[in-house]
Amino acid sequence: MDLHEFFHNEVKPALGCTEPVSVAFCAAVAASHFTGVMESMRLAMSVNIYKNGRDVGIPGTNGLRGNELAAVLGALAGDPSKGLLVLQNVAPADVKKAVAFLEGGHQEVEVLKDVAGVYSEVTLRGGGHETTAVVKGRHDQVWSVTVDGEEVVSPAAQDGASGAGGGDYTEELRAMTIQQLWDAASSIDEELAAFMLQGVEVNMHAADLGMCKHVGMGVGKATLEHVCGKDLACRVRGTAAAAADVRMSGADIPVMSSAGSGNHGLTAILPIAVVARAENKSDREMAEALALSHLVTGFIKAYTGRLTPICGCSVAAGAGAAAGLVRLLGGTPEQAERAASTLLSSLMGMLCDGAKGSCALKVSTASAEAWNAANLVLDGSGIQESQGVVGTDLKTSAMALAEVSAKAFGELDGVLVDLMQARDRASQAR
Repeated sequence: MDLHEFFHNEVKPALGCTEPVSVAFCAAVAASHFTGVMESMRLAMSVNIYKNGRDVGIPGTNGLRGNELAAVLGALAGDPSKGLLVLQNVAPADVKKAVAFLEGGHQEVEVLKDVAGVYSEVTLRGGGHETTAVVKGRHDQVWSVTVDGEEVVSPAAQDGASGAGGGDYTEELRAMTIQQLWDAASSIDEELAAFMLQGVEVNMHAADLGMCKHVGMGVGKATLEHVCGKDLACRVRGTAAAAADVRMSGADIPVMSSAGSGNHGLTAILPIAVVARAENKSDREMAEALALSHLVTGFIKAYTGRLTPICGCSVAAGAGAAAGLVRLLGGTPEQAERAASTLLSSLMGMLCDGAKGSCALKVSTASAEAWNAANLVLDGSGIQESQGVVGTDLKTSAMALAEVSAKAFGELDGVLVDLMQARDRASQAR
């Protein structure tokens, strides 16, 4: 595996929740190929994109929410060359124009209930012209662009659909053992080590803001003020939650993502950063622990897929953080593997009911459980043998998680979307 390619495609800055940002990116790509004046827009998206974008704040909008707004902003003011930072330069005038466009009834929206994972499709029409862009598979992966009936970007041109979002590491990751993941983390050069530490700086900036004032649900600030004291486990929990509070509120602050998700990035990075500083670990030790965390997160996502009905920031990034913490604290690859399985044994059933303020609670739980799992294993406890569907080896646990997510929870996203839409209809009827 080319580690530079892997980390720079899997660990990248993202402004706002990555699902509505992916929609905005799709719209911005369509607009970059559109030759007319936009008179109407059609937005179609998977249940996963809909679910994660409907209730989360959009950066630069002073707390406004929703995929619909994200799409219009992307078309009007987005910069597709910035990838997941597509909305970085949105101005108040752009927001006002986007709101007016929506209030004028110029957008048609469809939730594709038979489509799962990352999928958004934006069609712009006006002046007799029509352009459609599709983002699929990864949040910043352009799958196709069609201009006035002619396909100008196609899957065949994308080398296996790697597209703008980078390569597909699924098969490589699935084939790796914990020792190989561990060795890969050991082998990062100084450039990648500095990049790992950049993620700490970016995500701690968001956490600092969430600790200083009440943002979003205020989970982190309240936890740190009223519960923690000097307890390190609680500081891990509160710091991660504070950053999630900021991100979920739609604050105009980027975070470093992991496996296509900002909340994954918060969970994979911040527990290790907090403990490394408390334990006076070197930058190199912290960087290698972070690298392992991202690799284990990616390993689990290689089995479950990008978007799932189970909370990925808990089960994937939480497992990654647990493994990374074991490495940081002097453990072995085998202990890191058992820590990840211990985390999964605790949180496997946590469902994802969309991105919103209360995700800070899940990020805080995952971070605290990662710390707990690492300490249990280092103390000779934790998962020592197969427990239920969780095994002591990471591959067995990841395969079980994928089966549970796809089969046992396979209908969950559709049920959640039905409940959300019923809530909207009830609200409109009042």
